[in-house]
Amino acid sequence: MRALDAEQLVRDAEACVRCGLCLSVCPTYRDTQLEIQSPRGRVTLYADYAQGRVEDPLRVLEAAYDCLDCRACQTVCPNDVKPGEAALDARVTLQEGRPPSRLVRAALALFHYPFLIDLANVFLVLYQRLGLQALLRRTRLLERVGLGGLQFAESLLPGRPVRLALRLTHPRRLEPKTERPKGTVAFFLGCVMNLVFSESSSAAIEVIRRSGWAVRIPRETTCCGAPHIEEGDWYGFERLAKKNLDFYGRLEVDYILTDCAACGAELKGYVKHFADDPVYGPLARRVAEKTLMFSEFVDREGLPGSARFPFATTHQHACHACHAQGVKDEPERVLSFATDYRPLEGNTDCCGSAGVYNLTHTDESMRILERKMASVARTGAEVLTVENPGCLLQLDLGTRRYGPEVKVRHIAEVVLEAMENQGEPPR
Repeated sequence: MRALDAEQLVRDAEACVRCGLCLSVCPTYRDTQLEIQSPRGRVTLYADYAQGRVEDPLRVLEAAYDCLDCRACQTVCPNDVKPGEAALDARVTLQEGRPPSRLVRAALALFHYPFLIDLANVFLVLYQRLGLQALLRRTRLLERVGLGGLQFAESLLPGRPVRLALRLTHPRRLEPKTERPKGTVAFFLGCVMNLVFSESSSAAIEVIRRSGWAVRIPRETTCCGAPHIEEGDWYGFERLAKKNLDFYGRLEVDYILTDCAACGAELKGYVKHFADDPVYGPLARRVAEKTLMFSEFVDREGLPGSARFPFATTHQHACHACHAQGVKDEPERVLSFATDYRPLEGNTDCCGSAGVYNLTHTDESMRILERKMASVARTGAEVLTVENPGCLLQLDLGTRRYGPEVKVRHIAEVVLEAMENQGEPPR
């Protein structure tokens, strides 16, 4: 099990020159102006705890969970200090590798069984089509009976129709739509993408096929483990990661492609967790080398010269893409080529979703979201794109709460529409 590395934390604390760059990008410090809510303040606290100078572990754990783990601080740090990753290590260590509560443990168990995700998707489709969602939102029944937290969680669900999960509607293999196949891509089914945004994943698959690649949709895929490591559940994360590595690490494909930034960060990040493992270390390196985000793939492949999306767009970078993977220029290049692209001020600042942060720290999350939507409004764009399901849910809620009336869409949907507008795919 990974634990807080006391020596590394001390080195991080000593490497921090207190230059203040991290303060300029940290959402919690901006909100509170408190040192303990800053990356450098948290690193110092973790180091003090690791050296036995802090007696109250709950204080350290609270600081670790107050962190959104957006990792913007790591992007700007000149000395490579990693407060975001240290926050996850602190959660794992102080919880001894287990979830923080029975409720969280029960929720995380869902991700171990893909068929439960598909079942939840069916229930969600029925919930919408039977009019229950509209009824609950109109009457605010959950709030009236004292379940305001559950009412907020329900409000995160999209108002537009949810479609059936890809595992229920797509075959295991789809052939390319060109006469000269380029190779084969394995499409990694993200849990929340499959549960709520299957039409976005379907669009991503269609783009891949139009680009000349066959697509495999492995049923052996399980959750990448991101929800588990973020909640300090090392043992759940390890079980899922090893299952994915056993399959994808030995799979003969050209690329492993994901349309979920959190999944992409974990698939590439397995290397860090299993670097010293003689079996899973090599498998993790192989998976990392083959994994691409959707926007990375499209940026490599290019789009037909006449591909055009008819609306002005702007783009919010998912933290797990721009900070955890360094994927920032790729989606902007794709959108600049295919759309009237309007740069978004602060597009690498977290939107406040951050896993379940919007559920556990709702007030803080909504303040962050309100500022984000004000920035979106200033672009004048008609469509806001992003490449992560948590961000899609959060930003869609933002349009309903704070405006503007902009459509929030996964970048894959925009790319597909641009390709469709230029006519038939190339032969």
